Amino acid sequence: MTDAIFIPDGDLLIPQPTAAGPWFPGVQHGGAVTGLMARAIEQAPAAQPMMLTRMSVDMSRKVPMGPTRVLARVLRDGRRVQSLACDYEVDGEIVGRATAMRIRIDDSVVADDQVPAPWPEDEPPPGPDGIPEIEITVHGRDFVHNFSMRRQEDVPGRSISWLRLNVPFVAGEPTSPMTFAAAAADMIASAGSIMDFDKYLSVNPDLSMQFHRVPEGDWIGQRSLVRVSPRGFGSTDAQLFDATGSIGRSMKSLLIDPR
Repeated sequence: MTDAIFIPDGDLLIPQPTAAGPWFPGVQHGGAVTGLMARAIEQAPAAQPMMLTRMSVDMSRKVPMGPTRVLARVLRDGRRVQSLACDYEVDGEIVGRATAMRIRIDDSVVADDQVPAPWPEDEPPPGPDGIPEIEITVHGRDFVHNFSMRRQEDVPGRSISWLRLNVPFVAGEPTSPMTFAAAAADMIASAGSIMDFDKYLSVNPDLSMQFHRVPEGDWIGQRSLVRVSPRGFGSTDAQLFDATGSIGRSMKSLLIDPR
């Protein structure tokens, strides 16, 4: 018995019940998919240390809760910029894809006195200790139960939230900060925060994230804004934080359907 979200089995990863999403039975949560893709991309070979700066994920199909294989490959292996692609296979069928970029890490390039001061909006929002914990009302145990979650809304659709991952992503290994950040990037607010959960589905068939530094600490914060069209779709964009400031941004499209 393990609390991990996935268990390795050779080159496969076996999703546990807490890899599931809340919308459809037997389907993996987008945060589980995105986290595993970030893990695979981080593990791709590189001649020197690289930072994952951008990842765009296509999840336009349901991702079943079956044995999973995540295959990252380098498309262009430059000395300073590396382009990658990633396939997400379940039971031998590709059900999700991602593209990504990594940029070399070199501490000697920019002198400390040349680094601009942070923008005011890069200051982190109130920390998790000052925000109420969310009561998770989804039936059964699914992906959100792997996290401690805190959220407050000043108006419907505009929120501040903080997440802490409480279990290993993959059994037997530490979870990297970027795997956590990618999973958290999928968990920015959706239309369920402003629409009746019992009447509407709100799923994201894609996700784009951009990072300008690696997160530090146990918590990742989000300042999210949800927009909904009366024609059955919408979007969310969010700035992502750790306790010291901004780490990047996340954006996703929303497909809205009646239940």
